[in-house]
Amino acid sequence: MTHIIFSDYRHPAAEQAYEIAWDFLSRTGAIRDEFEACVFLAQRITMMVEEGHANRIRMANRAISEYQHHVEEADEYIRSGGRRAGGH
Repeated sequence: MTHIIFSDYRHPAAEQAYEIAWDFLSRTGAIRDEFEACVFLAQRITMMVEEGHANRIRMANRAISEYQHHVEEADEYIRSGGRRAGGH
């Protein structure tokens, strides 16, 4: 598996949070598409930095949780034949 790097010059904890999240998701086999996972984690962690978050562990845990939820929603969408939950 190729390792995609993320860096946020504004906040070193963001890069550390990304590394923690990527490592965890990679070790658990949760990453299906590396590019998508990279973009997802980078966007979420960047948003957290912009919201004023600074704790790398909290940011990593939140990013992991949000990524896992994102994957579950995508799986449910596929299983439902392309219909959103609660939709028509």
